[in-house]
Amino acid sequence: MDAWISKLKKYLRQFIELGVLLLGVSVVAEILFGPDVAFFGSQVTKNLVALLNTLGDSGIAALIVILALMIVYRKLLK
Repeated sequence: MDAWISKLKKYLRQFIELGVLLLGVSVVAEILFGPDVAFFGSQVTKNLVALLNTLGDSGIAALIVILALMIVYRKLLK
């Protein structure tokens, strides 16, 4: 059972790393080539700014969510 959980954690860790890398590549591609990058969809940076604005409007709850995500991210990538 422990081996199965370890394998699952490994796959989840790799999935999160892949997601973060794709997010970074899509932001860079949109900055370099404009908002209509064919492969990555439409306006990634606009969506990120809207997300950050929504979190900013939420105040302390958004801060707690961001801190929780940072803690989970750090634990998964160890």
